[in-house]
Amino acid sequence: MPIKADIAYQSRHYVEKHYRVLYNNKRKTKEGVSIKDREYFLKKAKENFPQLIYTEIVPDKTEFIASSGDSVILDLSDHAVGLFSFRLDNCDRFMDAPVRLVIRFCEDKRELDDDYSEYKGGLSKTWLQEEVLNIDYPQTVTMQRRYSCRYIKITVEKTNEPIRIFDFCFTASTSADVSLLDESDTKDPLLKDIDRIATKTLKECMQTFFEDGPKRDRRLWIGDLRLEALIDYYTFRNYEIIKRCLYLFAAGECDENGFLPSYIYETPYYFSGAAHIADYALLYVVSVCDYYEHTKDISVVNDLLDICKSQLDSFEAILDENLIATRQKGWFSFIDWCPGLENMTALQGVYLYTLERFSELLKNIGDDMYIKYSEILRKVREASEKYLYDESLNAFTCEADNRQISVHSQVWMILGGVTDNEKAKEILLSTLADKKAKQPVTPYMHHYVIEAMLRIGMESEAKEYIKALWGGMIELGADTFWEAYVPDDLDFSPYNDRMINSLCHAWSCTPSYFIRKYGFQ
Repeated sequence: MPIKADIAYQSRHYVEKHYRVLYNNKRKTKEGVSIKDREYFLKKAKENFPQLIYTEIVPDKTEFIASSGDSVILDLSDHAVGLFSFRLDNCDRFMDAPVRLVIRFCEDKRELDDDYSEYKGGLSKTWLQEEVLNIDYPQTVTMQRRYSCRYIKITVEKTNEPIRIFDFCFTASTSADVSLLDESDTKDPLLKDIDRIATKTLKECMQTFFEDGPKRDRRLWIGDLRLEALIDYYTFRNYEIIKRCLYLFAAGECDENGFLPSYIYETPYYFSGAAHIADYALLYVVSVCDYYEHTKDISVVNDLLDICKSQLDSFEAILDENLIATRQKGWFSFIDWCPGLENMTALQGVYLYTLERFSELLKNIGDDMYIKYSEILRKVREASEKYLYDESLNAFTCEADNRQISVHSQVWMILGGVTDNEKAKEILLSTLADKKAKQPVTPYMHHYVIEAMLRIGMESEAKEYIKALWGGMIELGADTFWEAYVPDDLDFSPYNDRMINSLCHAWSCTPSYFIRKYGFQ
């Protein structure tokens, strides 16, 4: 049976940086008393701190008798996130010198034989899950770091005498209560498998907040939060962790443009991330809209409404005279990890998508400000169609994007309501089939392709898209879904080395959302 335990909440004032803080330290009542500042939001986040559930997993092997150079591979039978422990003892003679072990934690079999000395990626090599332990005498060893893996490879680099390693135990953790998970209604065997692995992926990423990936980064990112929350509404229904994440971002520091931080550090204390990604700031607003749609919790909306308005108002300030978004100095928008992607057209679509969702929220809660944002939405849509649609290319693009054609731009113009119905379907299908057009490389962007398809009535195409993409990962042996997946280039990595890729990543779990919400069969 799972072991449930409360985890002590750790927080601390983080170091002040030279950013302008909007609606946190400087929002005040008429009396000049701060009411909803950083401390308020951190207190609300603490109130929604999740309970972790621990499960002990015993690998397939019970003991390992070894000399120098010997190795063993333990199989947990499925992907898990947690702590590893074992016992080490003598065989016939007492170990008269330290034993050196090399222990590698792998999310798939391919990682077992990777040569980490050849790593050339752009992220720190220390994220590679391999440890060297020097053990002085017989003892129980509990490794202090948390790992994300299915396989554990133990190599005895040096021992003077044969040793015995045994009592292997992997203590997995999650804040997802699997007893609340209902089986999906789909009768399609592949969709059922996809749903099972997608919910498993979410479960692994649900720790004390929604992590982007338990192998690497282990941060709360807005882009991942939005997608994790969508599937959580239809699976584990842990609304507290969603509230917690929304409040953690509300406590963050905005940049000079007024945008929220794109990620948050929480361990061992709260720290606001340095990156401020424009599309993520907008999707925070969408996440609040999603939360209200699924919970009708007006108290959270009231807490966060001013922050949401500030994100849209800050974005409106960077529109040019034609109501088209302009690049800012030192500014970054994400959209996807597609190499060479130009993303200003797509970003315009994200803005429209957010305006539409926020206007609907305001109308539903009786806030007359919906009139203002609805009017902005109308004008910016008209401008987007006028200035971003190229009839000769039958696609949305712009000079700022060097007239580049991408699936991303078409998808976000559809989601932004600039085009719909048969014209939108024609544009999307032709771009998806165009080998010269930039194509999505992450499940994150593939999610929005599917969302665009469903918006314009392409239900059968959306279902087949899911089966082809996520089914392809299953054919390759995926226990959880990956950070990046390009069927024709399995070595693709946003960081220039496959070894650093996460094979359990939050933004890849959304097929369950579509399967369960739309009743795919």
